[in-house]
Amino acid sequence: MQCILGNFPFGFFAFPLDAVMALLWMALMWYGYKELRTTAIVRMLLSPAATRWTLGWFLVGCLVIGLFPQLSAREAAERQGVFSLLGCYNFMSSWIFVTGLFGLLTHLGLVTLRRCFIPGRNRWRFVLNHAGLWLALFAGFIGSASEQTLRIPVFRDAPNNEAFTSEGERVFLDKPLQLTRFTVEHYDNGTPRYFFAEVSLDGKPVHLEVNHPYSAGWGEDYYLTSYDVQSSEPAYCVVQIVREPLKYVMLVGIVMMLCGGFLLFLGGPDRNSKSVLSGGDSRILNVD
Repeated sequence: MQCILGNFPFGFFAFPLDAVMALLWMALMWYGYKELRTTAIVRMLLSPAATRWTLGWFLVGCLVIGLFPQLSAREAAERQGVFSLLGCYNFMSSWIFVTGLFGLLTHLGLVTLRRCFIPGRNRWRFVLNHAGLWLALFAGFIGSASEQTLRIPVFRDAPNNEAFTSEGERVFLDKPLQLTRFTVEHYDNGTPRYFFAEVSLDGKPVHLEVNHPYSAGWGEDYYLTSYDVQSSEPAYCVVQIVREPLKYVMLVGIVMMLCGGFLLFLGGPDRNSKSVLSGGDSRILNVD
């Protein structure tokens, strides 16, 4: 699929199709565990081998992301060679990485469902930890279809609502931006030490600093990234707009995972769980 079609078309699965697909995916996992867990494919997805394969695949994918420079889709398309054909320069959008992450999430979801139905003192701690991990990865995976990063030059002399994607596509914002004030401080050698901008966002004053974004709404943040370095009185600055609709869902998942891990650490191993299970179920619990 990667060699024939190129990278995974995340844009095609933007809202509301991503929400429909997510609900269908969760419903299939629930039905698969409740009604089909004796079938070969569900037993395979619940096996320790599935854990090793999906985690191994995911870790190899992370190594590829670390070893190859990750470029925009347009820049990656200009690269030549076998690594470019396999999507290594934009690997998180490749069919290879998406397939591995889909397999990992399906396996993790089924394991979490199974633990919900097995009694034990640490049951809900395990579920909280693993459900949080699943939710964080799931939000990042599904939210990729609706995520968007834009850059817009904000001028002092006139408002502007014309932004650009990393691929150079033009996007018109609902609210125009205009630079009203810009302050920069320099080191003795002339390099910038600190700078901030006052921007009018549809008539509303907004203060922007590096690493201090302005939150314009649910999952939409404005970052100050650059400015006119050719003039002593900058005529414009560059603002980056990051839209992540599921950012807070991911944050909830991370908090759940950390809380579950902390509770598992405090509770210690569930030593009495074997006594409440019969042979096959005891083996399953030991895998968990």
